Amino acid sequence: MASNNKTASVKITSNMVNELQLEDSKEKHVKTSIPSDGKWLSPQLMIVFADGDLHSARQQLLQSLQNPFAGESVATLLLQESVADQFVGLVAEDLRPLANDVAKHPSYVKTLAKIDQLKAKVVRGKNLKAGEESPLLVYDCVHSYLGDGTTTITGVVTLHIFRTAKEAGELAKRDPLPYGQVSLWNEKLASAYELIPRLPGNVVALNCFNPDLSPIKASFDADRNDVALVKNYHYESLALGNGQRRIIVFPVGTIFAN
Repeated sequence: MASNNKTASVKITSNMVNELQLEDSKEKHVKTSIPSDGKWLSPQLMIVFADGDLHSARQQLLQSLQNPFAGESVATLLLQESVADQFVGLVAEDLRPLANDVAKHPSYVKTLAKIDQLKAKVVRGKNLKAGEESPLLVYDCVHSYLGDGTTTITGVVTLHIFRTAKEAGELAKRDPLPYGQVSLWNEKLASAYELIPRLPGNVVALNCFNPDLSPIKASFDADRNDVALVKNYHYESLALGNGQRRIIVFPVGTIFAN
């Protein structure tokens, strides 16, 4: 049925996202720095498009780079080619030395040896002093090769460059990690929705990171389509054409008016 409603778009700003997520963080448990068994704890895939909020995405990524063994940290980063150099350069400026328990972790030490063996291209902090261990972005590698299969945390974030949404979808499946969420940064929601069926995992967070899923979890568990608006977040439990279901969450940035 045709609708007479008009939609006025409002740009989702960095402050909007950061303030919403700061509020949510007060309700979350403190993350464990390093799992005792060295296994992945719901790693995340981050995809950043040129139209996404690069500042907010970068701030979330930096937390994962500084503490790569924490649960729900970014393991894999996909960057659109047109903003890749800019984004990576800004990340390198903000990197700080790794904590000793991360830098000396056996899994991380093994990963460094593998990177050296492969002569892989890496991104390190630009402002670190001699002897300080830097967080690492590693180009064009998969964790299953850098580490011991797909279950052991490597302590680094792998980086892949894409040009189109189709390429992003293909790269998203290159490393078969047990992704808990996909954090997708693209303010063109229609384009983002087209990519969702190609992504791994059950949760896609659009223009946000680690949102509270409790408002939609019951509907998802019951295999039921549902929509909710809670604390300025839009939630969906959506059945896909391939028989799968996704939870989709994004901060509200659109006003519907007559």
